[in-house]
Parts: sequence; structure tokens; C-alpha cells
Amino acid sequence: MKRIAPPSTTRHPDRFLQCQDAMADRFTDVALSAVDAGWKPEEVAAALVELADHLMLGMISNRDLKKDLPFLRRR
Repeated sequence: MKRIAPPSTTRHPDRFLQCQDAMADRFTDVALSAVDAGWKPEEVAAALVELADHLMLGMISNRDLKKDLPFLRRR
């Protein structure tokens, strides 16, 4: 499996696209492995979208909790 390349810089204007490109092969490997296991391509695509959404929601919740903790600890 191909290694995910690190970012070239923190300020590249296409950093988001570079991240997608760096993950594309591994992402495809996961999707194809699921299809090979018997899942329909549409199911795999929908599951990947849901997993990404849950990851983002979890990160947002953790960020918000980190901001709120100092206030909650003062009570």
C-alpha cells in the first residue's frame, strides 16, 4: 500500500487538493477492498461519506468541548 505523503508546506494555495491527492490511492484501496468483499459500490461510497461526516462532527464536538471546558471547570 502506498504511503501517504506529508504536506509540502503549510501555506500552499492547493493544500486541500494536495491532501486529497496524497490520500487517493489508500482511499481507493479501502473502497475496492469493500467492493471485493461483496459490498455494492454505492453502499461503499455512501459509507465512506458517512464515516467522513462522523469524523468531522466528532472533531467539531471535541473542539467545542475544549473551548467550553475552562468555563465549565469554574463552576
